[in-house]
Amino acid sequence: MISESTSRNSWKFTFFSTLLFILFFQLTPDFIESIYTFGLLGTDIPPQIVSILFFFSPILLIVFPQKSPSQGIYVLAVLTAAARAMEVVLNPTGKMLISGFGVGCLFLLIPLLFDILFRPGDDLQVNDIGLGLLFALAMVILLRSLGEGSDISLIQPWISWVLFIALFAAIIGIWQEKDTQKPELSPSEQVSTKAVWLCIGITGCLSMIYFALMSPTVLSRWSELDYRIIVTLLAISLAVYYGLLSSGMINRLPRIWVWLWNGMFILSGVIAILIYQVEFPAESTAYPIYQTEIHFWQHIPLLVMIALCPVIIHNFILFWQELGRENPAPRTLGYGFLLGVLFFLAIMLMQVFTTVYDYIPVVGPLMRDRFWFVFLVAGLGMSLPLFAAKSKPATIQSRKYSPMLTPLIFTILAIPVIYVTYSEPTPNINEHKQTFTVLTYNLQQGYSVSGERSYEEQLELIRSQNPDIVGLQESDTARFSGGNADLVRTISHGLGMYSYYGPRTVTGTFGIALLSRYPIENPRTFFMYSAGEQTASIEASITVNNKKYWILVTHLGNDGPIIQQENVLQQLQGKQNVIAMGDFNFEPATEQYLLTTQLFADAWVLAGSPLPDTLEAEHLIDHIFVSPEVAVRSAQYIASPASDHPALVVEINK
Repeated sequence: MISESTSRNSWKFTFFSTLLFILFFQLTPDFIESIYTFGLLGTDIPPQIVSILFFFSPILLIVFPQKSPSQGIYVLAVLTAAARAMEVVLNPTGKMLISGFGVGCLFLLIPLLFDILFRPGDDLQVNDIGLGLLFALAMVILLRSLGEGSDISLIQPWISWVLFIALFAAIIGIWQEKDTQKPELSPSEQVSTKAVWLCIGITGCLSMIYFALMSPTVLSRWSELDYRIIVTLLAISLAVYYGLLSSGMINRLPRIWVWLWNGMFILSGVIAILIYQVEFPAESTAYPIYQTEIHFWQHIPLLVMIALCPVIIHNFILFWQELGRENPAPRTLGYGFLLGVLFFLAIMLMQVFTTVYDYIPVVGPLMRDRFWFVFLVAGLGMSLPLFAAKSKPATIQSRKYSPMLTPLIFTILAIPVIYVTYSEPTPNINEHKQTFTVLTYNLQQGYSVSGERSYEEQLELIRSQNPDIVGLQESDTARFSGGNADLVRTISHGLGMYSYYGPRTVTGTFGIALLSRYPIENPRTFFMYSAGEQTASIEASITVNNKKYWILVTHLGNDGPIIQQENVLQQLQGKQNVIAMGDFNFEPATEQYLLTTQLFADAWVLAGSPLPDTLEAEHLIDHIFVSPEVAVRSAQYIASPASDHPALVVEINK
């Protein structure tokens, strides 16, 4: 029987670990996003190089292998929370350095949790830390749903300050229960290969959650599956797992069933991604090709993967249990988590390479169209270390938890479903206006000219023009390097518009989207031939004042390859009331521009509007082209530091 004090200590530790893992899923995306931003801007500054070294903080456990006192762990926890509280209000360089420092504290702190979890006399159990991860995942999903795809604490910094206070209170609560007279463990001085594998497995579990689950909008952008369905199934699967864990029913699951569980999770995820990807022919004559339409039955592998996702929490618990049996020295933990960090970075780079492969010589092209392979490697990283565990059936230490927490977990995750359902856009259309406004804008992945996160600034710029139809480019942030945020969701909900995301993120494009106050009819994505970076276009029809317009949004590759524009024009051939917008990446004095203006007019030229002083007519690459029957009333370029591209706004007579 568990004593009242032991139960109280258990919940204090679970609360403490929950807050730590929330910080992990907040600081790590911010740090990676900051590093990617400087690469996106082409900025080469010394702090960027220094900051990457923060990832390798576990090396301190190798260089300084003495057993760390508990108070050192709590100091690291406070520093981690303080870093998060500070970085949400800093400039890009400061954010990168402070978030990097926080990540360094975390990657050093997580292995040191061993000192608390297996300290004699406290009677903590491995499912205490597993529940901390489960609760953290539920809370991170909630925070990202309330922030329209971004962690709301980035928008409302006071939330990060509240988390800092909560963590500090948890530390005080744990410290008061600490018995300094209890004997210390005598860890093995030899480096254990098995323990090293277990550390890699623990990091692999965190990597998989980061990759696919911490932000359900990521899965939605992979698949085009309704976000509400994804969050609902996540809520059910995590709540059911908690119920099974708290009741003890899953405690003695035979190892063979754990392996099968892992195998089914990985296999269903790989199959799902292969279904969502597009097979790109090598022959240029095969283009343009359309993104395949997904029927609901084709989402079954993804739904299976989501239903099986608690296997990540289960593995996480098993790895900690086996680590406790090994009783490794700090030096072994250092080696293990250092290799785990290298694995985490490998997953990060591989996913980034699936999009920016054209910019990474030799290695990059190997990852083209291999998004499925990244998922497979991430899955193997969190499952193969099971072979390092004991061959006898896994036995998770049992502790009875309140069954009331099962509906609590479900409720936490049900809030996003309710919120999203009732916050769906309901566009306002002014039927009395004699014109409608079209706007195209390259968002530079949501970053300003100086590299600051400018989601809100870009939203305000668009809102100030009161557009009716919006084309966005470079909007693919729902992935590893973009902090797993959803820029399109931020913009579309902020404007109260319908949206079509365009190419699924597993196809490796930089992202385009179409937003509209009017219903978007028959939207489709097609891909142009791309020798380098993969490019795509959106086509759809929108009815305004009983007149149907053919809308196209595109983003061509560097220098606007003529073969890509030929693919675009091929799709527009013979259509009426055409409005083609986007970042075409070609200037007016190019063959591509001349070829296009043989069929369509440049709306800005038709309007004869002056340019802002910061722009030059001969260097314009963002265009809106219209067919002869489209009556343009006005057009203007709006230069702003919110992005490295100007927005182009065109007013058209209904």
